[in-house]
Amino acid sequence: MRGSKLKRFLTILCIIFIVIFILTKMSEAQKSPQHWPKSVTIGAAPLGGTYYIWVGGFIKLLQDKMGIPGYMVITGGPIHNTMLTDANKLDFGMVTATPLWEGWQGEAWAKGKKHQNSRAIFPMYASYFQMYSLKKSGIKSIYDLNGKRVGVGPIGGTPATYWPKILEMAGVKPGRIVNAESVHLNLQLVYETIDANSQAVGLPWMIITETEATHEINILSIPKTDAEKFVAKNPHFSPGVIPKGYYKSNKDYDIETITVWNFMIVHREAADDFVYEVVKKTFENVDILIATHPSAKETKPEYIVNSPIPLHPGALRYYKEKGIKIPEKLILP
Repeated sequence: MRGSKLKRFLTILCIIFIVIFILTKMSEAQKSPQHWPKSVTIGAAPLGGTYYIWVGGFIKLLQDKMGIPGYMVITGGPIHNTMLTDANKLDFGMVTATPLWEGWQGEAWAKGKKHQNSRAIFPMYASYFQMYSLKKSGIKSIYDLNGKRVGVGPIGGTPATYWPKILEMAGVKPGRIVNAESVHLNLQLVYETIDANSQAVGLPWMIITETEATHEINILSIPKTDAEKFVAKNPHFSPGVIPKGYYKSNKDYDIETITVWNFMIVHREAADDFVYEVVKKTFENVDILIATHPSAKETKPEYIVNSPIPLHPGALRYYKEKGIKIPEKLILP
């Protein structure tokens, strides 16, 4: 009798497990339709930049909330990501507004070739142009960089493209511009083979935080007058300020600088319902991104209006549902 009851119990338990398994698989199938990608690639940037850190949170979000594995692709930065996403060789690209706009228009680095296969899906954060030098070097402002060796990040990145233009606008002529990953440039600065290191990244820039823990440094501002001159000719940039006390090294003064927005982009042929779900899950789980890098506190739906290029239809659907008024220039027929 006992054996019969045990057998019946085990049979019922087995049936329950089978039902749960089937329902789970059905749920997963609903979450991941057959036409969705089984895994995705995300173009980031070299070690030492915000993209390199930020992408880890986005990969976790895709895996945990959509069940889709993501893989970081280390590139030169926004210009390369614009090119690769446009060519459908990346599923997602992390880009800054101005290189993205120049690619769309076929200007500057694009050299006449228009890259118009990408679409914006959500705003990431604002990048702040940041530069520092060792205090013992005596360099206190960008005007002290005439004839000096200045690190500006890897070729193809936003800082490598625009820091030289910013310095030129300010009348500064460095002796040498040095391109490399930020961590390598920081080592060169510490060993005094370059005089200043710079980037365009979200706040905080971890390399400044780590360096000032062991060395006295000066953080160099871009004075407002020079920032405004640059922005007048480059309207996708904006003047900005890093508040005093943000870093150990600027406890008594604001750092005037220039900012530019970052966006996540996809190829125009990405499935509408897939993109919609990515955007929806991103804003519903932005805490995952913030835990990865504090700059994601700026990842808010309303900032999508700063996009320099049109939105993907899947993303557009989400913003319309949220009641966000999208400029006509960001909507393609």
